Amino acid sequence: MDDAALQPLLALQQGLVTRAQLRDVGATRAELRWRLGRQWSLVLPHVVLTGRGPLSGAQQLLAAVLEVGDGAVVTGHRACAWHGLRSAYGNRPVTVLAGPTQASRQLGFVVVRRTARPDPRAVARGVVRIASTARAVADAARDAHDLGEARAVVLEAVQRRLVRVEDLEHEVEAGPRHGSRTARAAVRDARAGSWSVPEAELLHRCSRSAVLPRPWPNPWLEADDGTPLVSPDLWFDDVGLAVMVHSRAHHLRDEDWEGTVESDGRLAEHGVLVVAFTPRSIRLRPDEVVARIERVYRSALRAGRARPRVRMAARGPGLAG
Repeated sequence: MDDAALQPLLALQQGLVTRAQLRDVGATRAELRWRLGRQWSLVLPHVVLTGRGPLSGAQQLLAAVLEVGDGAVVTGHRACAWHGLRSAYGNRPVTVLAGPTQASRQLGFVVVRRTARPDPRAVARGVVRIASTARAVADAARDAHDLGEARAVVLEAVQRRLVRVEDLEHEVEAGPRHGSRTARAAVRDARAGSWSVPEAELLHRCSRSAVLPRPWPNPWLEADDGTPLVSPDLWFDDVGLAVMVHSRAHHLRDEDWEGTVESDGRLAEHGVLVVAFTPRSIRLRPDEVVARIERVYRSALRAGRARPRVRMAARGPGLAG
């Protein structure tokens, strides 16, 4: 085997090489068996690590693409993590799109998914090709274990403006049917205007209430004099009731948390009723949360209070009550 000819390839491929590439530099079957028994590791049926030890995340992506061959594109959760989505699961199997001549299959930490619809906007980084953000997010939502997981990746991608809702809708409708119901529901929540999983869950529960009118998620608000106000997570327009979902996890500095509390106070200064919850209370006691909102809403109606002089503009279509 020509070790000198192998070194540039190993530098490019992070110490990984295919059986075919080894044959091209003169490696015999006997030599490969000898090295696999002493120095190297077989990490996939056709991919060799010229060393020992676990693969890094980047090496796993590269090994998956080398195994599948020409046209392979990483998608799903691992592609979402590559695009910087914090809600993506970077420890999931590497899902790879392959051409229509290949069979869908699972090989160790790699899931091969046959497709007749290549991604024209895939991003190339050396040997590895990563699906476009819209394709990766749609595939991750299809592969989600539940709706909450699908919502998390979809809503983060939309809120951070990494992808447009229209592009996600196209990807979900054009892709495979398996898992599309969950993905479609998550994209509908993004279209309705939800920004987080707790907000989406609360929006759906309030929309099913027999007491509450239509809730508006994250609308723009301004005072009568044109002063912009903080956008509430849910808004009930007929009585001027704002529902806020506050999480310490999203406020790493004390001044961030103080700013959130002060924003609630500014709403109250303009006559807005404010009721606040944490994501934990929505997750653990959703019925109590909705019941409290209903009580505040009923109290406002019974009191006959004037609606605050605040203008609302919808950010999304919301959900019918």
